[in-house]
Amino acid sequence: NVRRLEAEAIRDSILIVSGRLDRTMEGQGVLPHLTEHQVGRGKPASGPLDGNGRRSVYLAVRRNFLNPMFTAFDYPTPFTCIGKRTVSNVPAQALVMMNNPFVLQQAELWAKRSLAVPDRSAEQRVTALYEAAFSRPPTKAELTAATGFIAEQAKEYGKPDDLRAWTDLAHVLVNAKEFIFIE
Repeated sequence: NVRRLEAEAIRDSILIVSGRLDRTMEGQGVLPHLTEHQVGRGKPASGPLDGNGRRSVYLAVRRNFLNPMFTAFDYPTPFTCIGKRTVSNVPAQALVMMNNPFVLQQAELWAKRSLAVPDRSAEQRVTALYEAAFSRPPTKAELTAATGFIAEQAKEYGKPDDLRAWTDLAHVLVNAKEFIFIE
């Protein structure tokens, strides 16, 4: 059966592909990042956007200031005990993956990491991105589409191997259903 990853696993997966995941066990929790839209009485201090790379289990939970990404992906409300999480598939999830500052930041870091490896062709870079995101190489059609996408984006941005072109591809891969659903 196909099932969607939980909110925390999606966030951790994004941190893994970007190379930002801090695998340190135990230690102090990290304050959650609060957006300018999260307002209210008793608003706590905001933490870093990427939570210092710590796994999601180490993010502090503020009951009145929940992480918008987690909320979209059925994070249980911290007011009561939940025996089993609900699992939905709603448009807000796609919007979060397209527009969330954390997702955008990590896509750029992933692209930088990909470009930092010298002497790689576009095909080799695309293959590495697919292997990191989906644990498999791209099909011939996917490789052709991705390298064509990079070429078009590079033309749009005005130079080959433009970071923004590779960031766009990394963002596309994170937004693929295969990234957040597993069989």
